[in-house]
Amino acid sequence: MAGGDDFWVFQVPNLILAAAMYTLLGRFLLSLIFQPDSDKVIWRVFAQVTDPIVRGVGFLTPQVVPDRLIVLLAVVWVFLARILLFFILRSYGLISPVAG
Repeated sequence: MAGGDDFWVFQVPNLILAAAMYTLLGRFLLSLIFQPDSDKVIWRVFAQVTDPIVRGVGFLTPQVVPDRLIVLLAVVWVFLARILLFFILRSYGLISPVAG
């Protein structure tokens, strides 16, 4: 059973993964408005923050997949990582069961 001190073990990594996921979604939505080589600050910030994740997913993805879809695939992978994190920590008993 998880104690009060183990709360951060799940919440901090989950928060980081959630921020990455929503930033990737923001990048995808901005890619519908801006060109990939745009010099707008908002686009450059989103691109620089999410480029490491997108490059990692792009390395694993076949070359026939368009670049915009790689960003959506990155969202899916990050979402799956959040689910995996939950189940792993739940199996170790670091997350208390839902009462009901």
